[in-house]
Amino acid sequence: MTASLTGRYRGPGRQARAGALAWIDDTNRAGGIRVRDRSARLPVRLICYDDAGQGERCRTLTKRLIVDDRVDILLGPYASGLTRRAAAVAEQHQRVLWNHGGSADAVYHEGYTWVVGILTPASRYFHGVLDAAADAYPSLRRVTIVHGTTGAFPRDVAAGAAQHCRERGIETVQSVSYPPDTDNFIPLLKSLQADPPDVLLGVGRIEDDLRLAAQLADLGLPLKIAGLIVTPLQQFHTTLGEAANGFTGPSQWEPGVVTQPGYGPSTAEVLRSFRRYASEGVDIDYPMAQAYAGCLVVQRCIEAAGSLDQAALRRVAGELDFTTFYGRYCIDPCTGRQLGHVMPVVQWQQGIKVMVWPPEMRQQPLQ
Repeated sequence: MTASLTGRYRGPGRQARAGALAWIDDTNRAGGIRVRDRSARLPVRLICYDDAGQGERCRTLTKRLIVDDRVDILLGPYASGLTRRAAAVAEQHQRVLWNHGGSADAVYHEGYTWVVGILTPASRYFHGVLDAAADAYPSLRRVTIVHGTTGAFPRDVAAGAAQHCRERGIETVQSVSYPPDTDNFIPLLKSLQADPPDVLLGVGRIEDDLRLAAQLADLGLPLKIAGLIVTPLQQFHTTLGEAANGFTGPSQWEPGVVTQPGYGPSTAEVLRSFRRYASEGVDIDYPMAQAYAGCLVVQRCIEAAGSLDQAALRRVAGELDFTTFYGRYCIDPCTGRQLGHVMPVVQWQQGIKVMVWPPEMRQQPLQ
């Protein structure tokens, strides 16, 4: 894999590497992966290069993994822009890219046939937040979506949220974009003061979301719901402190999403593995879980195919439908887009992150 161990995405990049290492440790302790056509259980070794969050570097290193290192398993990087670079290389060499870190819909609109998606696509990120808001406030009328313009991910999230609002019959949907490196969101937020929306949604880079949240908390707009993509990360609460309380957001994974997985270790077992790496200063957040889950999917596909042959792995990846600690895995067999995974909605309440939606996952009512 490549991972951003330095640069813009170093936080989630290091978490992704830790998640892969935790799975490798657990797998090797159990004797390795059973590969039927080798009549053996094979140990796993990680080759990880630092892509530093740079697209061209990610592309070069992905080619190196395929051509020079001849890896059997090619895990994608964290971030949609980097994933698109890696996917292009994987397509050229007909190698499966196990995509645990790039959720932009654009990844699946390029015509690639060798990408296998683990994540809920970006266009569905805010669906749960809007559903939770409409459930709590049946008279919901106005939604404002604030989004960055850097990369496909924020645009896909914003467009998907706007479409879901229309499908739910919400009367007024306002979409507001901001340019890269925006430091001051106060003018934008003050423009909403006279007639504030019921729901404000925000999506940009991590640093953008954190600044937007802090300035939103300082201004004190009378919103019913404030939902940000960054909310589930521990970094959100570390940065905002008590001001984090009340914010909601969609999470690719939270402990307790699945109590009895159909395949692989339980959440409790996975968390024990994560803690071995979190002690090195890496938070336990969904990027770590995504990488571990992506590796579990690879393992299940290798067992089902009985081979490390790439075409066989891609075929069974499109046929399988199962549940891990991370949730359901089921993809569109042609595009590789994830169809089965459901994202919980979390909210910070009294300094604790709890799941508030969907009802079957709810730990506390939405506040």
